[in-house]
Amino acid sequence: MRARRALIIGAGPAGLATAVLLRRAGLETRVHEGAPGPRTGGSALTLWPNALTALESVGVAAAVLARSAPSAGLAMRTAGGDTLQYTSPDLLERCGGTGRALLRADLLDALYGAYGAEEVRFGDRCVAVGEEHGVVVARFDDGREEEGDLLIGADGIRSRVRASLFGGGDLRYSGYAVSRGVASVAEPGHPALLSLGAGRQFGLFPLPNGRMYWFAAFAAPERRTVGSTGHLPFLLERFGDWHDPVPRVLRATDPADVSVTGIHDRRPLRHWGTGAVTLVGDAAHPSAPAMGQGTCQAFEDAVVLARHLAGTDDVPGALRAYAARRRRRAHSVTVQSHWMGRMGQWRHPLLCGVRDGLIAVMPQSAQLRGLRGMFAFDAA
Repeated sequence: MRARRALIIGAGPAGLATAVLLRRAGLETRVHEGAPGPRTGGSALTLWPNALTALESVGVAAAVLARSAPSAGLAMRTAGGDTLQYTSPDLLERCGGTGRALLRADLLDALYGAYGAEEVRFGDRCVAVGEEHGVVVARFDDGREEEGDLLIGADGIRSRVRASLFGGGDLRYSGYAVSRGVASVAEPGHPALLSLGAGRQFGLFPLPNGRMYWFAAFAAPERRTVGSTGHLPFLLERFGDWHDPVPRVLRATDPADVSVTGIHDRRPLRHWGTGAVTLVGDAAHPSAPAMGQGTCQAFEDAVVLARHLAGTDDVPGALRAYAARRRRRAHSVTVQSHWMGRMGQWRHPLLCGVRDGLIAVMPQSAQLRGLRGMFAFDAA
């Protein structure tokens, strides 16, 4: 019996993890990526315990652990350095474990190693998908087409697969932008940190080899975000008087390594696909980065999708069951991330005081309950 062919559009973390797991489940996989080659840029990201659990299924958890660094707890502070909340490493372990930060390029390298970069069809920009008589078709910008038994859209927040299925006009701008960078600053024993100010946020996560991953969020009109050229002086104007080590981290960053992104998300979809086509990751449920769960949720998608497709002849039924299993959790993350991002951009002193006060008095039991719920992942 011929193995079913899965066309996977997109070779980011979601697409590569999906490809590895579907191939292991016995499907023939074809990964198409619009970029001309493997992406080696980008800053860093944090993977929380639910992502690491999923990556054990993908087979790259050990490689990720070797290339990442844990944080010494999780802290929230004011711009002046007052601690609002601190979760120790021991408490995080009770919730499933600590987060680990690594370069995005290192994560992709581990995933390419598991799948095989030479098997990815680079330069294939999918512009539309279709389905007729049980055969799915991916159409590319050079006029070529490829057929398969199912198609997975893993092509990100501006997914052409999603647009083919449902239209693409519901992109929602958050009202703020995020800068990211990596600084050559050694801070042994530093916790993962989120500091809150008036209309601004700053986050820090330790990386291996004496470096720190940072991000800065600030209000910005859509289509008017500052470019990366000359961006560090812009950030120092806004964060230069914040608590240590924020200004020091910014000054220790190579300007060429700074990226700036306007933050968008989408309202949750009621359906993630039709027929033998479905979506994973940001193509299905893009969220603001406030909870650091975007890539984590994509890996959960990949594991659950592969579990539902393994050993079944009913591809459309398996895809609908996958979406039903994942939709509630992923959509909850999208909604929570949207509102957490909005709260982080509050500027009025009264609102900021209320926000900070609520964080400071949150019972530890409530905090741990929330972390356990977020970090738990069961693919069954």
